[in-house]
Amino acid sequence: MKTLIFLLAILALCPAANAQGPGWLLTTDYSTFGRARSFSLDDPWTVSGDLAAIPGDPSGRFHDGLVYIVGRGGANLIQIYDPANGFSLVREFSIGAGRNPQDIAFDAVGEAYVSCYDQAVLLRVDVTTGTVLETYDTSGFADADGLPETAWMIAREGLLYIACQKLDRNNWYEPAGPGTLLVFDMGNKTWVDMDGVSPGVQPIVLIGADPYTRIEVVGDGSGGWNLRVGCVGLYGINDGGIEDVDPVSGVSLGYVVTEQDLGGDIAAFASTGDDIHVLVSDASFITSLRKFDSSDNSVTILKTGNGYVYADISWDGKFQLYLADRTVGASGLRVFDTGSGAELTTGVLATGLPPFMFILPGMGDVSPVNSPVVQSLQLSHAYPNPCNPAADLQIEGRPGQAVRVGVFDLRGRRLLDRSLVIDGRGGAVFHFDGKDHGGRSLAAGVYRIVAQTDTGFAARNLTLLK
Repeated sequence: MKTLIFLLAILALCPAANAQGPGWLLTTDYSTFGRARSFSLDDPWTVSGDLAAIPGDPSGRFHDGLVYIVGRGGANLIQIYDPANGFSLVREFSIGAGRNPQDIAFDAVGEAYVSCYDQAVLLRVDVTTGTVLETYDTSGFADADGLPETAWMIAREGLLYIACQKLDRNNWYEPAGPGTLLVFDMGNKTWVDMDGVSPGVQPIVLIGADPYTRIEVVGDGSGGWNLRVGCVGLYGINDGGIEDVDPVSGVSLGYVVTEQDLGGDIAAFASTGDDIHVLVSDASFITSLRKFDSSDNSVTILKTGNGYVYADISWDGKFQLYLADRTVGASGLRVFDTGSGAELTTGVLATGLPPFMFILPGMGDVSPVNSPVVQSLQLSHAYPNPCNPAADLQIEGRPGQAVRVGVFDLRGRRLLDRSLVIDGRGGAVFHFDGKDHGGRSLAAGVYRIVAQTDTGFAARNLTLLK
């Protein structure tokens, strides 16, 4: 397979695209130490050797050029690594015993916030000195056991949104009612009341229990954005789902897809354009990768493990989905095409210890927004699609701008290369005739149309029928 070299060059010009530079994998066997490795985000997805020893139960984020590792459980520490300097350790510091930190997020001036699972506090941390500057009480958001179980966070427009699981530790950690999203104003250093009627400071109340997954920011279809989180509810019972929330009104918009529809508990998800890819654990605790298609509400099983072996997924913002496979004796990285569902890797790529969690450059403060990856260039959906054999795609850009249009198969091979110029009205048309650069008819299948300018790129999938 040939690497899409020109896409890598484009990504250097497109800072909003996620697939630039390496990604990182946190690996662990849940013993004393895990490991961190990097991997290339495009074919052949080369995985490095071990870069650093990290806590055995880690989570991580990328922010401002550095990788932050949160040592959960009994580790209670933060590690900071510099990928540009050989993944050297910049700083390591404790955030205090017994807190069980879960996640780290940053405000606009670089101050960090850390959520805690075993103490009812939110921490504000100076990562340059390794000092806990202030603690903010979260016990008012807890259930009867006094702990709210705060976990994943996301920072957006000066506000910090924190998943609050509200589990009853006196009843085997069962949910004590619906989960919530706490809202903290990082500028004023105060909790935000999301309910103007009820007394006290109220969080956003979800319809699902136990918000377990990372929180995403997704487009709302009208230029705004919503929050999205997966609620697992009771394990073994299909009572949860992936839920959208309006951050302005502080009201849940309901489930986008339910666990009943998906066929099991939600372990992780990634919104990939108009679809959602989900790791699902069935009644026998067998994990599988499934795709929810929002156009017809269908669910497709893409790959099934031999146990509870799929740990995490992450989207590159274009067309690749990364899967952390912990299968005993065959653990490692797999890559899938989000459009066709096909596995792009011919086999698992070894990662040393079993992979546990991904860190991508776009996963710092804001998750990928649910929209096509486009910069100054707009590329329409193909029409008709599917086609047999011809279709047209409309291109919008700067008048007079040169556009290079390529047709690729799902293995990354360039089959056709055309040059166009945006006309005076800001438009151009790419005509797909079902043939390669030699005039040979292409086989039926899914192809990727990529339009490139000096300022950005856009890509669409097209299905050719015969």
